[in-house]
Amino acid sequence: MYFCSVELDDSSVSQRPYNQILDLARWLSLTEKEATQIELCRLFQENQIDVFPVTRATQPPQGAQTYARKLGETWSKAPVWCVVFHVPGDPIGFHVEAGGVEINREKVDRAVEEACKRARRESTEKDRVMAAWKECSEGLRFVHASGELHNERVVEVKKQMRTGMVEDKKRNEIILVVAAVALLLFLLISCGLIRMLRKRKYTFEFPETTWQTRFQAPHIGGGCIVVNYRSKRLK
Repeated sequence: MYFCSVELDDSSVSQRPYNQILDLARWLSLTEKEATQIELCRLFQENQIDVFPVTRATQPPQGAQTYARKLGETWSKAPVWCVVFHVPGDPIGFHVEAGGVEINREKVDRAVEEACKRARRESTEKDRVMAAWKECSEGLRFVHASGELHNERVVEVKKQMRTGMVEDKKRNEIILVVAAVALLLFLLISCGLIRMLRKRKYTFEFPETTWQTRFQAPHIGGGCIVVNYRSKRLK
């Protein structure tokens, strides 16, 4: 199996190593590289995490942090990436940079910090570096999974909100149509009633008076009068 060992220019970044391992210091054995590559490939395929173990003989002029972040941002093809950079024999030890697309930076930094603490408990330099990328990839896997779950929930909530807005809009449209029809009917009925009332002519009819004598008088006085109100339609 071929492993990339081409020197990087300090001011630029070469193409992504096809095996995700850049051992410029020639520090890892062939067996270690092969075993590491299998695990890195699995992480990429199953969890969409790009992990790059990188070694150099000396520290880069731009500093380990800038150098490692530039590599990760340039090389990564996954939503989450991690670069474990180390200069063999340097007392500073390894340095880890991680990031990703649409992922919470604070959670990533916290996961990497905890992973590095666990890795530094190993007894040898190589064990610490190997444990670093394993621990970091495990921590980032949980961060990525929780982020995906959160995004799914956000998408579902937005979908429900859009559905509710559409339903509310349809309901409001129906209410407006019903209100318009009811108002139109009310106006038509009101106009009809007004026209009917205007066509009516009221007349007052008094009953015929019957004159009767009472106690030798010519007629009685103050009898009850009944008034009949009847209306006739004008033709």
